[in-house]
Amino acid sequence: MKRNAVEWAVIVVSVLSIAVLVGVLVIEGVSESRPPNPTIVMRPEEAREGALGWIVPVTVTNDGDQAAEAVVIEATATVDGETETSEQEVNFLPAGTDVELAFAFSAAPETDVTFRLVGYRVP
Repeated sequence: MKRNAVEWAVIVVSVLSIAVLVGVLVIEGVSESRPPNPTIVMRPEEAREGALGWIVPVTVTNDGDQAAEAVVIEATATVDGETETSEQEVNFLPAGTDVELAFAFSAAPETDVTFRLVGYRVP
Protein backbone atom coordinates (compact mmCIF):
# COMPACT_ATOMS: atom_id res chain seq x y z
CA MET A 1 0.00 0.00 0.00
CA LYS A 2 1.46 3.33 -1.07
CA ARG A 3 1.06 6.40 1.17
CA ASN A 4 0.20 9.81 -0.20
CA ALA A 5 1.65 13.18 0.87
CA VAL A 6 -1.10 13.90 3.42
CA GLU A 7 -0.50 10.62 5.23
CA TRP A 8 3.26 11.27 5.37
CA ALA A 9 2.65 14.79 6.72
CA VAL A 10 0.38 13.43 9.46
CA ILE A 11 2.97 10.78 10.41
CA VAL A 12 5.79 13.34 10.56
CA VAL A 13 3.75 15.81 12.66
CA SER A 14 2.68 13.00 15.02
CA VAL A 15 6.23 11.70 15.52
CA LEU A 16 7.56 15.23 16.12
CA SER A 17 4.76 16.00 18.60
CA ILE A 18 5.47 12.83 20.58
CA ALA A 19 9.22 13.56 20.56
CA VAL A 20 8.65 17.10 21.87
CA LEU A 21 6.27 15.84 24.57
CA VAL A 22 8.76 13.19 25.74
CA GLY A 23 11.55 15.80 25.75
CA VAL A 24 9.53 18.21 27.90
CA LEU A 25 8.61 15.45 30.35
CA VAL A 26 12.24 14.33 30.66
CA ILE A 27 13.43 17.90 31.28
CA GLU A 28 10.70 18.42 33.91
CA GLY A 29 11.65 15.18 35.62
CA VAL A 30 15.38 15.94 35.70
CA SER A 31 15.23 19.61 36.73
CA GLU A 32 15.06 20.46 40.42
CA SER A 33 12.14 22.45 41.71
CA ARG A 34 12.87 25.29 44.13
CA PRO A 35 10.67 25.36 47.25
CA PRO A 36 8.52 28.40 48.03
CA ASN A 37 10.59 31.46 48.91
CA PRO A 38 8.44 34.33 50.21
CA THR A 39 10.33 37.62 50.36
CA ILE A 40 9.13 40.94 51.78
CA VAL A 41 9.88 44.40 50.40
CA MET A 42 8.66 47.40 52.39
CA ARG A 43 7.69 50.55 50.50
CA PRO A 44 8.40 53.27 53.13
CA GLU A 45 7.87 56.12 50.66
CA GLU A 46 4.20 55.07 50.43
CA ALA A 47 3.62 54.88 54.21
CA ARG A 48 0.78 57.13 55.29
CA GLU A 49 -1.53 58.03 58.10
CA GLY A 50 -4.95 56.43 57.88
CA ALA A 51 -8.15 56.78 59.84
CA LEU A 52 -7.07 54.09 62.32
CA GLY A 53 -3.32 54.71 62.50
CA TRP A 54 -0.14 54.47 60.45
CA ILE A 55 -0.25 52.27 57.32
CA VAL A 56 2.95 50.62 56.00
CA PRO A 57 2.58 48.99 52.53
CA VAL A 58 4.71 45.98 51.55
CA THR A 59 5.03 43.60 48.63
CA VAL A 60 5.35 39.88 49.31
CA THR A 61 6.88 37.88 46.45
CA ASN A 62 7.26 34.13 46.00
CA ASP A 63 10.57 33.58 44.18
CA GLY A 64 10.29 29.78 44.38
CA ASP A 65 8.94 27.29 41.85
CA GLN A 66 6.22 26.02 44.19
CA ALA A 67 3.18 27.72 45.68
CA ALA A 68 2.85 28.55 49.39
CA GLU A 69 -0.33 28.54 51.47
CA ALA A 70 -1.14 30.32 54.72
CA VAL A 71 1.91 32.61 54.56
CA VAL A 72 2.04 34.47 57.89
CA ILE A 73 4.13 37.65 58.14
CA GLU A 74 4.72 39.70 61.27
CA ALA A 75 5.81 43.36 61.38
CA THR A 76 7.27 44.89 64.54
CA ALA A 77 8.04 48.52 65.36
CA THR A 78 8.38 50.83 68.35
CA VAL A 79 5.48 53.28 68.66
CA ASP A 80 5.29 55.74 71.56
CA GLY A 81 8.02 53.85 73.42
CA GLU A 82 6.25 50.48 73.20
CA THR A 83 6.73 47.58 70.82
CA GLU A 84 3.78 47.00 68.51
CA THR A 85 3.24 43.98 66.31
CA SER A 86 1.07 43.73 63.22
CA GLU A 87 0.39 40.41 61.49
CA GLN A 88 -0.94 39.49 58.04
CA GLU A 89 -1.75 36.16 56.40
CA VAL A 90 -1.73 35.45 52.67
CA ASN A 91 -4.02 32.50 51.96
CA PHE A 92 -2.35 31.42 48.71
CA LEU A 93 0.85 32.69 47.06
CA PRO A 94 1.52 31.02 43.68
CA ALA A 95 5.07 30.61 42.37
CA GLY A 96 6.48 33.72 40.70
CA THR A 97 3.75 36.06 41.91
CA ASP A 98 3.47 38.87 44.41
CA VAL A 99 0.78 40.35 46.60
CA GLU A 100 0.40 43.83 48.09
CA LEU A 101 -0.21 44.04 51.85
CA ALA A 102 -0.56 46.86 54.37
CA PHE A 103 0.52 46.63 58.00
CA ALA A 104 -1.07 49.00 60.50
CA PHE A 105 0.33 50.61 63.64
CA SER A 106 -1.35 52.99 66.08
CA ALA A 107 0.99 55.86 65.07
CA ALA A 108 4.12 56.51 63.02
CA PRO A 109 6.89 54.11 64.14
CA GLU A 110 9.84 55.64 65.98
CA THR A 111 12.18 52.89 64.76
CA ASP A 112 12.53 50.90 61.58
CA VAL A 113 9.79 48.39 60.93
CA THR A 114 11.16 44.83 60.99
CA PHE A 115 9.47 41.93 59.25
CA ARG A 116 9.52 38.24 60.07
CA LEU A 117 8.20 35.32 58.10
CA VAL A 118 6.34 33.33 60.75
CA GLY A 119 5.70 30.37 58.46
CA TYR A 120 3.82 28.88 55.53
CA ARG A 121 2.37 25.62 54.31
CA VAL A 122 3.41 23.82 51.11
CA PRO A 123 0.31 22.53 49.28
